[in-house]
Amino acid sequence: MTTSCASCDKTGNLACRGCVKAPTYLDDTATPTYYCSRECQKLHWPQHKDRCKVLQSRKMLHRAAKVIQDLYYIVLRKTFMHWVEKVDRVDEETMFIHVACPGSDGKNFRVPGAPPGSVSSDSVEELAALTSYGCTDSIATMGPSIQTMLKDMIPFIFESQLIPLNQKLWIFLVHTDGAFEYKSDEVDQHDVFLLLAYQPELPMGAQERYALDLTHTQYGHQDETLMPWRTFVETRVRSIKGQHPIGWTRENARKLMTEQLGQDGLNLRITAEHFEAATTAAIREFSGWMKLWKEPDETVYQRKINHLMEHLTMRLDNLIAAKAKDNFYTLWKSSTEKQLMEDAAKQIRKEKHKLWGPDLRGPAFVSAMKLVKERQAKEREAWGTPGEQKARVELRHVNAFNAMSINA
Repeated sequence: MTTSCASCDKTGNLACRGCVKAPTYLDDTATPTYYCSRECQKLHWPQHKDRCKVLQSRKMLHRAAKVIQDLYYIVLRKTFMHWVEKVDRVDEETMFIHVACPGSDGKNFRVPGAPPGSVSSDSVEELAALTSYGCTDSIATMGPSIQTMLKDMIPFIFESQLIPLNQKLWIFLVHTDGAFEYKSDEVDQHDVFLLLAYQPELPMGAQERYALDLTHTQYGHQDETLMPWRTFVETRVRSIKGQHPIGWTRENARKLMTEQLGQDGLNLRITAEHFEAATTAAIREFSGWMKLWKEPDETVYQRKINHLMEHLTMRLDNLIAAKAKDNFYTLWKSSTEKQLMEDAAKQIRKEKHKLWGPDLRGPAFVSAMKLVKERQAKEREAWGTPGEQKARVELRHVNAFNAMSINA
């Protein structure tokens, strides 16, 4: 493709490094600016600098979002709260997670350090299982770290509570005793971060807004951590329940957890706060975030990111080791302890298998699938046809914007 120099209109093949490979945003295709020489690039800089800063910021934010997502996956793999007997991907849109937890027995039932492959050997299924029912936890756990990592790039961060739309995957938990976690007439709330990437170069109406969704894989979406807010609302949101300043979920959801679940809720809350503190400490020990996001050398950048991942892993491993002798926790300290706990759950699972069958596809499975398919059909009917969805797009977008403005 022949490109023209933005300064003199001659043929130019020298792309501005700040613009090249910038992600799109809504209708902005982020076409890079080309020059025929360094001299022309310097001459054109006063006219180009505002646009270049916008695209550079966009590139940095997408870099940061990927790192935040990968860090959260590390936290999840270290703090996953169940043993999994089986992940049953029934069809393209249905997954049952058969948990094999023997019960809290007076202790917290989180199980840090689940062995590799204990959730699923399939990476897509693993991420879906790890993030299922965990959106509120993602907001509470990662909020302080995200503030640190984005503080010089994103001045306004909100927490958005919403009802999801157009999920590709439904996940249902089946507990150790065979109880099937199912709600026939209630859609689970989903929580995401709303980022306002304020840029002085742009008028207020043109400011870029993004949804940062750390648990999107539970709905069957892949590699879609960061999306323009408008696109997210149009395609993923049925309704907005509320929006609050960052930190609201930590204070309110965990209080509610204690009030509703008593001692077990308190145990969960304390454990969550321990891992949140370890994660936040690891992030705050890493300085120079803006310099990292701007790093032009991809090799150097990746080396620094790998170091960050290793540092967080070490931090969490140290916390687990420090708590291993604390009876407050139930840890997989050894294969012997794992076997003892498995034995404790064996009798419960025997009763479950009478209903679900040894392959977990028995009579209870058939009954559960009937309920699931009824719910899926009901959900799709509620979404309406593509034309009906499009008609509701603007209303959802306006409501979401108003909610953000009110709470800002």
